[in-house]
Amino acid sequence: MLKLISPISIVWEITNNCNFKCPHCRAFQEYKQDSELIEEKILNEIIKSKVFVVNISGGEPLLNPRIFNIARKLTENNIYVILSTNGYLYSKYREEILNSGIKMVQVSVDGKKELHEKFRGVKDTYEKAIEALEMAKKDGMRTQMNVTITSENIETLEWNYNKAKELRVDRIFYRRVVPYGKAKVNRYVLPDRKRYYEIIKKLSLLKSDKLMVSIDEPILSVLLKDNNENHISCGAGIKNLGISSDGNVYPCIFLREKIGNLMEKSLIEIWNNSNVLKKLRNRDIKICRNCNFKYSCGGCRAFSGIYEKDEFCPL
Repeated sequence: MLKLISPISIVWEITNNCNFKCPHCRAFQEYKQDSELIEEKILNEIIKSKVFVVNISGGEPLLNPRIFNIARKLTENNIYVILSTNGYLYSKYREEILNSGIKMVQVSVDGKKELHEKFRGVKDTYEKAIEALEMAKKDGMRTQMNVTITSENIETLEWNYNKAKELRVDRIFYRRVVPYGKAKVNRYVLPDRKRYYEIIKKLSLLKSDKLMVSIDEPILSVLLKDNNENHISCGAGIKNLGISSDGNVYPCIFLREKIGNLMEKSLIEIWNNSNVLKKLRNRDIKICRNCNFKYSCGGCRAFSGIYEKDEFCPL
């Protein structure tokens, strides 16, 4: 199994705060003050570890007043910086975003206006999301439309594909909702499993010369019977890590199995010594241990628990 000296990419939640009310949110629970001291420690650890890519996320990252200083310091150290935002504040901070060195902007779009705003719980958010993608594209940044697959939008996912082509964004990124945070309680957001199989297989057939289609779904290799062991579908703890605003480190930002805190241990120490990461890299997960697809799939570890069978696995 692949073993890197440090993670290739990190998703960093620079704040837990948000201006939306999404029923599936993994981060936002209640307002809290973000710590500049912790941010400085995380920044230094990321830079020392020679990470290639940092995805600045949240909550809503534009609510953290130090976001542009964070992005600038990362880019000054040759780190490729991505901004994941709901788009609502993008026009307000357009110039600062452009001058901070951010190279790519990801905006979540659930579907058409009525669907998107019902799910996000705030009015006039659809236009802001679309506007953010258009502005970022016009300003020369790479753009990505993020689509979380839920029970609410599973029948309209091709609309997102067509809308992304219309907007000329560079990439559309689909991923299954994870039952963590609010979605752990609001389980109605989970799509029907059999219908989900049909839909993601259909999405996998979408092709465009101008739009990259990415489906972050380990079990797709099982559904398509594509057992290519050189392709590792789940990168949790293998090439990726997640870091929360309080310095906790996770195998991925959706897999909230704490493996350390950067106020107590270095990032490299956690990366090299975590027993959880060693198990993930070796696919040492009992329920999947003898599966022919354990390297090309391995299941979504965030969905059902780190050592449990992925509830959506078709086998």
